[in-house]
Amino acid sequence: MSLRLFIGGMRGSRPCAGAAFAEFGGDTTSLLLVGPQGERLVLDAGTGMHAVAGQLAQAGPGEVTVLFSHYHLDHMAGLTMNPLFYTPGWSFKLLGPTLADGGVRDTVTRLLSPPYWPLPVERMSARLEFAEFPTDGIQVGQLRVRGCPVPHPGGCMAYRIDDASTGASLVFATDLEWQNRTSEQEAAFMAMCREPRPADMLVMDAHFARTNAKAFAGWGHSTCEDCLEVAESVGVKRVLLGHHDPNADDKALRALEQQVKKRSPGSMLARAGQWLTIGG
Repeated sequence: MSLRLFIGGMRGSRPCAGAAFAEFGGDTTSLLLVGPQGERLVLDAGTGMHAVAGQLAQAGPGEVTVLFSHYHLDHMAGLTMNPLFYTPGWSFKLLGPTLADGGVRDTVTRLLSPPYWPLPVERMSARLEFAEFPTDGIQVGQLRVRGCPVPHPGGCMAYRIDDASTGASLVFATDLEWQNRTSEQEAAFMAMCREPRPADMLVMDAHFARTNAKAFAGWGHSTCEDCLEVAESVGVKRVLLGHHDPNADDKALRALEQQVKKRSPGSMLARAGQWLTIGG
């Protein structure tokens, strides 16, 4: 068995639809990480969570941990699209950072209640628990999770997941503006990527290109060049680029991926519906 990653969606800012977006997908960020012991860890709950829920349902009811990087709507809207919330036998533990505008409990219960949603959390059939992500991290079966803050308007958290049974590791860093980092943020993030050894995969926000990033300074996103430079600095060989610009169609993303692979052959752009193996 291995550590596996399913991409429900990795579109940035807003979903998009149409034939021009079929290959890379139009749903916003939601990923599913499945451990060798059957651990199930969901990373963010964008509109891609509907596809994630479909994968979860194939394995049957049980415990699922949901980690939020932050609480902007493109990373939360999929909560309303998760049919498993309305099915008995499921248990969801939702964790995330407490940011300037609130924490995970207040944010989720506010979204899943009128006037935004007709059925409040208290009336859902699944069990929902809430907790602040602790500074010393969490353990989900054999998966060890730790986090560190990254620069984004309102705050954001990046996570590293290490599988004790296989040694595989992944860093999930969406919605960060690398060029707006402090020295403390840089040191903490680089340490998380390389300790106890370089991660097998870095999943990182590559919304912009360096040629247009200055026009969007302060928007809270990085470039594909930022991602590859970070990976090279910490010794990560595989980069999964995500948070795709909603204006970038399949043709544009394929062209970007070709340029990425010239510099980093093991790297790629995230495609919705894809399963990837981490480590090994």
